[in-house]
Amino acid sequence: MNTSVDGARVARPLFHAEDGGSIPTSTLHAHELVFGPCHKTLAVDLTRRWHSRLPNTQDGPWEYAFAAEHNGIVYAVALWNTPSARCLPQHWLELRRLACAPDAPKNTPSRFLGWMVRWFRKNTPHRERVVSYQDKTVHLGTIYLASGWTVASESKTRMRNRSKPRVGTSRAYRSNLNGVDIDAGAKVRWEMKL
Repeated sequence: MNTSVDGARVARPLFHAEDGGSIPTSTLHAHELVFGPCHKTLAVDLTRRWHSRLPNTQDGPWEYAFAAEHNGIVYAVALWNTPSARCLPQHWLELRRLACAPDAPKNTPSRFLGWMVRWFRKNTPHRERVVSYQDKTVHLGTIYLASGWTVASESKTRMRNRSKPRVGTSRAYRSNLNGVDIDAGAKVRWEMKL
């Protein structure tokens, strides 16, 4: 997939004013997007610009990166890696970030999720399942429901004290790039069998 980050987005505006009105109307629909693998640095850069809750993301390691584009303009990106929870099998995959541009067409995230699941089924036969976490503080899980994922578990809101070293070691906790309260919210783990 040949994509650019900023120049093409400015060169081809997605919205235009309809006759007699000043409310912008999208001329692009999610079914017109082309989905495919992309360079990981592109996905990381656009995640940092667009992600609603966790924009400060690490450069890697990422096993897979994907983009949704139309005419060379990127509207959504996703980053996948092995599950962060050590209790989950490491041959599963976790959607760590999915970020959409503010002008992405309606239904882009759910169509993107569906496409990625089909891509993994076709191209990674050794993978058994995909998982993702929804932050209940800010999201409803609509994209997972629309894509046929199921709820595997729910956690409660929790308070963490990361001011001291980890128990049993002198190592500090991993820093939280997005703030100390972000990871405390209740989460829903969504899953889909591949």
